[in-house]
Amino acid sequence: MRYIQLGLEASIPLLGFFFWEWSLYFILLFYFLDLIAAEIIMHMKSRKIANFRNTAQATKEWRARALFSGIMLVVGITVIHGAMLFIQDGIQFWNEAVAFWNYKEMGIKQGYLFVPLILILSYQQYKMEFLLPARYRTYQMKDIWVTHTRALIVIAGFAGICTGLSFFVSLPEIVYVFGIVVFTVAYKLKFSN
Repeated sequence: MRYIQLGLEASIPLLGFFFWEWSLYFILLFYFLDLIAAEIIMHMKSRKIANFRNTAQATKEWRARALFSGIMLVVGITVIHGAMLFIQDGIQFWNEAVAFWNYKEMGIKQGYLFVPLILILSYQQYKMEFLLPARYRTYQMKDIWVTHTRALIVIAGFAGICTGLSFFVSLPEIVYVFGIVVFTVAYKLKFSN
């Protein structure tokens, strides 16, 4: 099941790039939505653990780890935007975001579909993998936040490498798309449960 899910996650950006003419930034916006949804879910998990533990220490640890995670999320997204300035000369982020939101497939603006769908799927995964097995009873804050913040640090590092690379070499967008897909799949194979 895990390999099927990873295969689907990898195929969507590639299909979008080759068949639906999605740009690199368009694909990155999907990843940003996923990162933001993951950040929201982390707070829901933390709240559940803190409520179960019912200690000031659990709440304090949640806030400290959430602050660091939030900073790393902002750093990662900012570095990615910086890289995009070098990768796609003259990019207009606002125009790209509006195009993403207004993208139509089968006559439906996909922005109205993507955002709720990503949030619902993330919530369903949270329920199935965290609430139903009652993992909040056995997990510590560290258990859930370390993996999450490690991913954000790796994303910021990968974006930094791409930024540095774009200073010296002009690569086609497909190289970055493949790099993101391969890197994401490899990371999830190595570190996800």
